[in-house]
Amino acid sequence: MPHEKQLQHKEQQPIKHQWLSALIMSFIALPIIAGLFLAAYGFIVWFGQMLFWGPPS
Repeated sequence: MPHEKQLQHKEQQPIKHQWLSALIMSFIALPIIAGLFLAAYGFIVWFGQMLFWGPPS
């Protein structure tokens, strides 16, 4: 029977690791990436207004 417990422990470890990875991705990595995209878009608009379009009227 100890062999079955070892197999169950080995099977549960990746599931815990997958949950941890999913939580890190959804609450840390994705908001940071979204913020970087938003900052890049704002920079592009700001730089474009300085060089090409001017401020909105």
